[in-house]
Amino acid sequence: MHKSVHSFSVAIVYFFITFSQVSYSEEIDVGFEPFPPLINEDGSGLLVDMLNTLSAGKNLHFNFHIMTYGRAKKDLESKRLKLIGLTPYELETKGFYEYGVELNWHIDTHVDFFSLNKDYFNIKQLPNGSIGTLIGNAKFFSEIINVPVIKFVEVSSLKQLVKMLALGRLSVILFERVSTMNTIKELNIENIYYKKMGIVPASLAVLNSTEGLMLKTQLDNLLLNLDNKKFFSEFINCTSMNDSGKVSIQ
Repeated sequence: MHKSVHSFSVAIVYFFITFSQVSYSEEIDVGFEPFPPLINEDGSGLLVDMLNTLSAGKNLHFNFHIMTYGRAKKDLESKRLKLIGLTPYELETKGFYEYGVELNWHIDTHVDFFSLNKDYFNIKQLPNGSIGTLIGNAKFFSEIINVPVIKFVEVSSLKQLVKMLALGRLSVILFERVSTMNTIKELNIENIYYKKMGIVPASLAVLNSTEGLMLKTQLDNLLLNLDNKKFFSEFINCTSMNDSGKVSIQ
């Protein structure tokens, strides 16, 4: 009798251990700023595909939320999100690194100035409120190009930025090349010039906490042997162009 009970108990324990290993899946809420084609407004994108591919069978499940970069940073700090992107790798403001820490991975992105008038690329001469970028990026860009943050206007979407430029409400847009050019083409706006600002490596960040660092270790291991050229060839090919010129809408 005792032997039967013992065997039954062992079987139950084994069942629950096995079931928990199979059924447990860590839910990771992710906040992404639209960055097509890496991150599209509908929640798809090359980066989304990459994370889902690498995590398949690893008991990790990503819940992707599309939002402004500014909100993503706030939601990471308040622990509502576990992962955000894309961050300027090792180039964010000092305040960011008080609560955020980036993964050991990045992809190079080209950041350009866009304008209807090439004379406006002399940004030092521009008045306050004349340079447009997306919410959460102004302080970072102001430090990079060494102009006061008061020169910037932040809005919530690339479409809004491009439309404001076309209407003359902004002199210059400053943002990532491929996503901005894709938006210009989508809106079919002609005669917009671009000029390269520089290359900014883009990454992902977790909360600088015990739980966040454990997640960072998991994701760093997944990304250890990632071939960027394989996963992001479509994006990388789009960055190969002259340092300045006119945006083609064809």
